[in-house]
Amino acid sequence: MQKISKGFAPVAIFLGVLPAATVVVAASQVRYLHVSVSNPTTHELVRVNVPLMMAEKIIPAINQGELREGKVRVSASVKDLNVRAILDAVKSAPEGEFVTVENTSDHVRVAKEHGQMVVHVLDKGGKENVDVTIPWNVVEALISDTSDNQLNVEAGIKALESIGDTTLVRVSGDENVRIWVDSQNGGQ
Repeated sequence: MQKISKGFAPVAIFLGVLPAATVVVAASQVRYLHVSVSNPTTHELVRVNVPLMMAEKIIPAINQGELREGKVRVSASVKDLNVRAILDAVKSAPEGEFVTVENTSDHVRVAKEHGQMVVHVLDKGGKENVDVTIPWNVVEALISDTSDNQLNVEAGIKALESIGDTTLVRVSGDENVRIWVDSQNGGQ
């Protein structure tokens, strides 16, 4: 009986470790950034499905326009705007609705909810709807290791790897745009 139990111990340990190893492998699956743009009128469709690990390596290699070394400079046309200071202020603020603008042509809402930055814009005249939801750890990554008017795109992409499946941007109107992250190779 003792010989059986000695031989069984390594098998029992292996069987005990197997579920944990399966969870680690499942958790480290490839994550994709998807962009889908469609125009119902012209029947045009563009889909981009990029592994986040690939995007993280490509972004620093692009030095075009305001994008340099993985960081983008916020437009120079917005003078005296310190993006980092604004996002730091929002970070330290309690959750809630910060800005609401309603008039006959627009409805804009900016809030911090459930650990996410939320922006909702409804253009009543053009009937365009824009929803942006960014997890707070991604917002923090965007302002990491930057100057006042920069966003760290490379760090933001890296932070996306740790979030669950989520839609970041959805635009409905003349053209439909969706930007999301999940573990599926193909976009829907």
